[in-house]
Amino acid sequence: MTAPLLIVGCGPGAPDLITPAARRAALEAEVLAGTPRLLELFPEAPGERLAYAGGLEPFLQGLEARVGKKRITVLVTGDPGVASLAGTLRRRFGKDACRVIPGISSVQLAFAEAGLDWMDARILRAHGEVPEWDPAWAVHAGPFAILAGADEAAVFAAKLAAHLDREAVWRCERLGLPGQRIDRMEPAALARAGCDSLSVLIVEGEVR
Repeated sequence: MTAPLLIVGCGPGAPDLITPAARRAALEAEVLAGTPRLLELFPEAPGERLAYAGGLEPFLQGLEARVGKKRITVLVTGDPGVASLAGTLRRRFGKDACRVIPGISSVQLAFAEAGLDWMDARILRAHGEVPEWDPAWAVHAGPFAILAGADEAAVFAAKLAAHLDREAVWRCERLGLPGQRIDRMEPAALARAGCDSLSVLIVEGEVR
C-alpha cells in the first residue's frame, strides 16, 4: 500500500467532540468513507466520498477498489477500539495496512457525564441483541457499561443490576448530541421506561 488505511474515531458525532487529528485526517483524505451522518461532519473535506449506505459488503468492496491507489480515511463513531468497524477492516485489509486515530467513545463520555470512575468497568454490547449471561459477571465488583441498540437493552441492564444487587443504573441517552439526557434510575424504573437506541447504560459498581 502507498498509504495506510486510516480508521478515524469521530466521537459521538458532535462537531465539538471531534479531535484535531481526526479533522486533519478527514481534510487530507483523497477518499473519505463512512456513514452519511459522519460524512456530513466534514462538508469542507475535498476528497471523494464513499458512503456506507447500502450494506457492509458493498462498502468494503468500494474500499477494496481504492486501497493502495488513494489515501483513504474511514470515519467511525466513537473510538475505533470500542464496538467498531475497525476489527472488520483489519481482517479484510490486514492489521499492518491500517492505522487507527482514536476518538472519544460513548462509554468515556457516559462515565464523565455521570461523574463515575470507569477504571474497572466491564463493557457489554447490546446492539442487535442482548448478550447471554456470563457467570464471570457475578464476581465483577466494578460497573458495567452496556452499549444499547437492541429493544431489550434497558430490560437487560435492569435485570443485570437486580441480579447483582446493584442500587442504580445510569441511562445516558444521545450523548454529545441534541437531546442528550442523563438519568440515574432504579432498575425497575429503567425496565419500565426503556431507553433510546443511542444510549449507554451504566450499572453502578458495588458500594465500597
